[in-house]
Amino acid sequence: MIVVDTSVFIDAIFKFDEGRNKKANTFFRILQQNMIPVMEPEIFKIELVGQLSRRMRKDETLTLYKLIVEKVNVIDTKELKEMAFSIAFETGCRAIDSFYIAASKIRDSILVSNDRTQVRSAKNFGVEAYHLIEDFEVLIKGISF
Repeated sequence: MIVVDTSVFIDAIFKFDEGRNKKANTFFRILQQNMIPVMEPEIFKIELVGQLSRRMRKDETLTLYKLIVEKVNVIDTKELKEMAFSIAFETGCRAIDSFYIAASKIRDSILVSNDRTQVRSAKNFGVEAYHLIEDFEVLIKGISF
């Protein structure tokens, strides 16, 4: 099981930077090949639709949003909010980041993000976390069988 920040999805979908796009798509392909389930905090759905709607037509946004959300496992906010509060308090991280870190902590899974600040906060809270762009080789070796 793995928690993947929205930043990785956005890098996989949009080619703002070819290197980031290639790493994100390779990462998702390896997860799929190894049948590794992706867990997301419920707030992922809101963050994802917001990111997509800034960059796509509304009809395309809804289609892609539905395709992605049906492939991930969502953790209810009620299950995460106390842990997220503790994480924000202990690390000073952003509220949304605390939910991703809480999902990783509660499910005893790793967190993968393209947000260095989020990865640093996760590590400070004792969560195994990787910055996909910088830790790509190590991460891929660890999840490929």
